[in-house]
Amino acid sequence: TGGSMLIIGSAAGVVAMGMEKINFFWYIKKISWLALIGFLAGAVVFFFTRTLF
Repeated sequence: TGGSMLIIGSAAGVVAMGMEKINFFWYIKKISWLALIGFLAGAVVFFFTRTLF
């Protein structure tokens, strides 16, 4: 879904919902926390890169 925490946030997510019969609430419970961890990790790396260099 392009890293979107909401599957409906991208066209690829909407297509995935249709093809795989993914329920929105299933996605929120099972997948969105992984996207949140990725976002936070990226934010931390960005912060330290801007601070150190």
